[in-house]
Amino acid sequence: MNSNFKGNIKESNLIIPDSDGIDHLLTCTILEFEDKIIIHLAMDGKTDLSYDVQIPSLEDLKRPQKFYDYEDGEIPSNDVNEEPHLSCNISPTLLIGAGNSLKTQVLASQIGHVMSQYTTKNILLNMSGMMFGRPSESEQYHPNDSTVVKQAIHVIVDAYTGE
Repeated sequence: MNSNFKGNIKESNLIIPDSDGIDHLLTCTILEFEDKIIIHLAMDGKTDLSYDVQIPSLEDLKRPQKFYDYEDGEIPSNDVNEEPHLSCNISPTLLIGAGNSLKTQVLASQIGHVMSQYTTKNILLNMSGMMFGRPSESEQYHPNDSTVVKQAIHVIVDAYTGE
């Protein structure tokens, strides 16, 4: 690990429109330590929620299971070339903030799943509760909700990997 503190900071930005068509700046700043990663995901420079996202250890990674085909009598194989996947759920814990919605909980979980492909370090995620709109709208379905999740994950992976 780079001993230069500034060298441990990674950042990426993305302009995203909200459901009203107004552009917002989504900024991801990542600070990596030996035992944890702090991800700061700000919307227009603001954050108001903090999650603890525990990433399972490598021992919790399991090989995908194949389904047994009763008609063909096919027995599942244990192909060592298959990619491992998480056999457990990542359940982020809200540390700070009010207005915890299901959407932000799902986003935090998805960020944990994506980051588990790169690290097993504990993640402290600071993010904006306004990513899905005003709190009164955050419990309602909006067609761009999945786009917001994809864009947030994209900006985090971009910052972390530098790609």
